[in-house]
Amino acid sequence: MTDSSAKKSGPLPQSRSAASPWLADRPPHLPCRRGELPRAVFFPGDPGRLDRFATVLDNFAILGQNREFRIGRGTFHGIEMGVCSTGIGGPSTEIALVEAAELGCTVAMRVGGTGALAPDIPLGSMLLVEEALRGGGAATFYAPLQQAALPHPEVLKALADTLDTAGEKYRRCKIASVDGYYAAQGRPYPHSSRDANSILARYRSQGVSALDMEAETILIVGKAIGMKAGVLLAVHGNRGTDTWLEAYEEAQDRLIRIACESMLQIRS
Repeated sequence: MTDSSAKKSGPLPQSRSAASPWLADRPPHLPCRRGELPRAVFFPGDPGRLDRFATVLDNFAILGQNREFRIGRGTFHGIEMGVCSTGIGGPSTEIALVEAAELGCTVAMRVGGTGALAPDIPLGSMLLVEEALRGGGAATFYAPLQQAALPHPEVLKALADTLDTAGEKYRRCKIASVDGYYAAQGRPYPHSSRDANSILARYRSQGVSALDMEAETILIVGKAIGMKAGVLLAVHGNRGTDTWLEAYEEAQDRLIRIACESMLQIRS
């Protein structure tokens, strides 16, 4: 005996593709739609960093937040610029970049923090990244490890010229982007037995001045998907002196202003 009130079973209506799960003009992760994201976009890691951009960009407004992705938009000297947080590490940064490219972004600039390795690099100073040593995971699907992670020459020049004009203390350097915060960066963790100093010594022997977790992805993925990409970092810790910058806001604000001034020089 069948229940006449039971609905007939059948396939549910499909609203999007599993391979490309956009919903109309909205991507699956970034909280905005086509036409809302400017062509020039900054990519900090921390979603809270967007509040600092509100003090530099005019008419700044938050478009939305989903997971670690928070997006805002404003203008600087009349030029539209966007900000999209990536969260920590390569995989979420890859998501942000790919979806931003689909939304129309053509210039991507990572602005974030870094831990210096050389004792003579001051806390709060700027590092202009000339190369990111390959140590992540997501970027390996876009280019073989033999391919160096380099900034676009136009972005590198714009950042250097702006730093010089502003009289900012900075260093042009190679960093290492690594897929981890503790073991990968020589920090202690429960039941650890490895010598942390040997890990840092290995980075130093490769000419690395600092460590981060996103620059490689910005540079490698950005190039692969047709973006002009670059990286500017502010030093919030120094492993050589074992010091940490607690009052980091002033360095963040300088970093953001330099990045915005630089973006004016880049053709998007």
